[in-house]
Amino acid sequence: MRILLLTAALMFTCIGCSKPSAEEMFNKGVEAQRMDQYDNAISTYQQLAETYPDSSRAPEAVYAIGSIYQNHKHSYHEAIQSYRRLLEKYPQHATAANASFLIGFIYNNELKNIDSARIAYEDFMRRYPANQLVASAQFEVANLGKNPADLLNVQSPLAQQKTKPAGKK
Repeated sequence: MRILLLTAALMFTCIGCSKPSAEEMFNKGVEAQRMDQYDNAISTYQQLAETYPDSSRAPEAVYAIGSIYQNHKHSYHEAIQSYRRLLEKYPQHATAANASFLIGFIYNNELKNIDSARIAYEDFMRRYPANQLVASAQFEVANLGKNPADLLNVQSPLAQQKTKPAGKK
């Protein structure tokens, strides 16, 4: 009887010790992010990416880390670092092209580092030549260093595409 109780106690202890799945961790990170608990979300996403690097959720977690650093913590160097990690580990993932573009965007628009922005945008266009953001990257490169007020009358490539009449290219 004593052995049976000891076995049952060990089983319940082990059940409580099992680590959460990648999906559970991702959902926990999403929930923390939704509640504006950004440090908790980053920590959870980092743990997911380290524990389950081959999970389909790992690249999404790395992208989410970059997005939090960029949009909520305004820690632009950390955002770039996260996006670069995504490009290094998961270059074919659906979020990789956006991450590559965002590196150039952050250098240009947040850090005002024109040389690094040019390099990042050119890298993006080389890696993802068929991506829909290539026209925007070309526009950004053509206008690096220009005063934003001077660009008010210049139409972006995406706006040009939307205003073209049907059947015209």
